[in-house]
Amino acid sequence: MTLEPPAVAPDPTRCPRCQRPIAPDQDWCLECGAAARTRLAPTPNWRAPIIALALVAVLAGAGLAIAFVALTDDNTTSSSTSTPATAPAVATEPTAAPPPTTPPTTTAPTATAPTVPTATTPATTPAQTTPPTTTTGDKQP
Repeated sequence: MTLEPPAVAPDPTRCPRCQRPIAPDQDWCLECGAAARTRLAPTPNWRAPIIALALVAVLAGAGLAIAFVALTDDNTTSSSTSTPATAPAVATEPTAAPPPTTPPTTTAPTATAPTVPTATTPATTPAQTTPPTTTTGDKQP
């Protein structure tokens, strides 16, 4: 019989957190749940993508607001067609107010007998009249 040196068992791998032995086929500690052989990647830095996304959203919202205002602008006057500014008031002597005008009286149209056209007379139609307009001394702004 030959004597061989006793086989030395390799030192088992231990958990980095709780120092319990871990079998060669284990990836996780059965006691504390820490990763024994697996390396966990750090979480990515999301700060720069979130800032870029927020900046794009703000710029898109501003563009949308500008387009909305431009398309719904009901003001039809432009700066080139605006009314000229009024001249400053110059001190003058007060003038007498013009006498008030009375609106002209209108008379009701008189009824006329309809004319029956004959073969020798052309048909006539009554002319339409428009009521006269009156102007007053008051000016509306």
